[in-house]
Amino acid sequence: MYQQQSLRNLFLRTNGLIRIRPKVRVTDNYTLSLVYTPGVGHICKVIQGDPDQLYDLTITNNSIALLADGSKFNLAKPQKMIPNLEAISALYKAFYDVDAYPIVLNRNIMHNVSDYLLVIDNLSPTYKTIVLIDIENNLACQILQAVEKTKLDCSVIITNSENLREQLYDAALIKATLDCRSILKPSQLEVVRKAITSIDFKGLPNNLTNILISAYAQGLREIHKNKWYHHTIRNVEPDHFVKKLNDLYIYGDIAQYNKWSDGHLLQKNDFYQNALELHRRYNGMITIELKFSPRSLEDLFKIYESSYKKDELGQLRQMLIDDPNKLREITFQKNYAAIITNGTAILGLGNIGPAAGSPVMEGKSVLFNALGGIDLMPICLKEKDPQKLVKIIRCIAPIFSAINLEDLRAPDCFPIEEEAVHNLHIPLMHDDQHGTAVVSLAAVINYIKLTKKNIKDLKLVINGAGAAGVAICKLLHGHGIQDIIICDTTGIIYEGRPQNMNEFKNELASFTNQNKIKGVLKDAVKGRDLFVGVSTAGSLTKEMIKSMNKNPFILALANPVPEIMPDDAIEAGAFIIATGRSDFNNQVNNSLAFPGIFRGAIDTRAREINLEMKIAAAYAIANSIKDSDLCPTRILPGALTADIPANVARAVAIAAMQTGVAKINIDPDKVFDQARKLIMEGNMPSL
Repeated sequence: MYQQQSLRNLFLRTNGLIRIRPKVRVTDNYTLSLVYTPGVGHICKVIQGDPDQLYDLTITNNSIALLADGSKFNLAKPQKMIPNLEAISALYKAFYDVDAYPIVLNRNIMHNVSDYLLVIDNLSPTYKTIVLIDIENNLACQILQAVEKTKLDCSVIITNSENLREQLYDAALIKATLDCRSILKPSQLEVVRKAITSIDFKGLPNNLTNILISAYAQGLREIHKNKWYHHTIRNVEPDHFVKKLNDLYIYGDIAQYNKWSDGHLLQKNDFYQNALELHRRYNGMITIELKFSPRSLEDLFKIYESSYKKDELGQLRQMLIDDPNKLREITFQKNYAAIITNGTAILGLGNIGPAAGSPVMEGKSVLFNALGGIDLMPICLKEKDPQKLVKIIRCIAPIFSAINLEDLRAPDCFPIEEEAVHNLHIPLMHDDQHGTAVVSLAAVINYIKLTKKNIKDLKLVINGAGAAGVAICKLLHGHGIQDIIICDTTGIIYEGRPQNMNEFKNELASFTNQNKIKGVLKDAVKGRDLFVGVSTAGSLTKEMIKSMNKNPFILALANPVPEIMPDDAIEAGAFIIATGRSDFNNQVNNSLAFPGIFRGAIDTRAREINLEMKIAAAYAIANSIKDSDLCPTRILPGALTADIPANVARAVAIAAMQTGVAKINIDPDKVFDQARKLIMEGNMPSL
């Protein structure tokens, strides 16, 4: 019975208290295209045009970042704060339905208050309320003083995780601030907090929900009285918000369904409108979920009250100090990862900024969970400078078991990834580079099976020297293709080319185009077996394909319009054509790769994702189609093929162990079984 339960036992029994859950179950390609590309691109453009739409279309409206650095307890390794973070996140979710995403700060490289402000400011595109817990008193005062004097795009609250009533007061403050979309200074927050603390919490848990609502209402009234609410709030009356919270206590999650009318049901005849409606309907694509189900809020209050009196969070911290390996056993950390962008290369939209890029990160989080069983926190940072960006990533990295870098512009993405991998020693990958490269290699493997060509004899041309082009070049070269020519907007890259070169293109020139062929794309494609385009629509012509070797393979990956349309490519003599689009055969879809790669890397606690792991992933994808079933229109499986992520995870785990980057050895079949269970038994509502 839950009256006899405790936080300590819940941690031990459920591997932590929280997880991240998609709000929509991805069961078909249509839903996939609404949640991720191409539908999510429309959401990005809407937010880019009207930044206030961020509140209606993403998790920003109900989400906070919850930060801890261990300074109050003088912890050498702040990861020991994870039980406190999870306990507070679960409390905020259970009592006020606030999604609090935990982050552990690396105090070893945060030397002064300005470093804390740097992190806080950079988290603000997505998280408009930042809560720091258990910060050492002097440091906390300095941070609040600095925040008071600094113009930030978020509210900052500092709280004590081991005082239950203070936490409930702060939860009411956070809920009121979020619902009013308020960005308040510490002095203003203190005014609202003072109003909230006028509600007497001494009688709890008796009459609990009424008291919680009263505290929340007091906060709303104070914000309303001072007109501190956001200009997009149409109904500013506190009673309006109180009714919504009361409905939530009574009806639970289904309370939100009341706002759906028959006129807003999804219809498949208006794709982009459906994508917009889906994101608006759910206020973003992910949410925090408790791993346990208390019988009532009163029971949960008693669990917290008893556990706080016994200092069970302190006991858990000590347990982790005594045996650091228990961190992955008793907390959610072993399955918690981050997706990080700075919005400089969002899909095909370019540098639209971190806020407008938020929907992509949420969509990717859904896919990581649906196809890899991984809890992924979306983080959209402001920083553009590569060195500062790496520092911020290092500052927030300690809690994460892996990090996926996303939509970083080239050439900045190369040193960012390299430096982050060097410093963090966890699975970290820039998916725009390596996910595309892995799936492209899988397609080439099956092309070789069909044509019986020798990989060492293949001649490859790549059009595009950005993030994906560079990674594809390196991976295919690393797997045996020696004769490669790569083109950029200036033309063919060769060693010694005087214009439009940088250190990364110079590196490519050192092992490609050994004959120093000069010219443009039409010169480069002559006599080639493979064309890979990660460039622009219409850049490959029929005449160019006709100049290639017999049975050429065309990977035209520009989105949404490829370098050449499939019908035109086939008419010109292409043996196989693959694109990045789901409405054509042979879609090169990163989701075939990244869920399984990260699943296998996380399960083996790999220090990095190396070349061998990527090649293993490519073979797992390629071999998912039986040789007898291969044909020019089917060289790649569908993105939602059930067993692919688990097969990729197993292959990646084997490669990680064989190459010595795995920190633990694990039965590969166990990796497969665990991955399949996480994927197949996900508890997600159906669209």
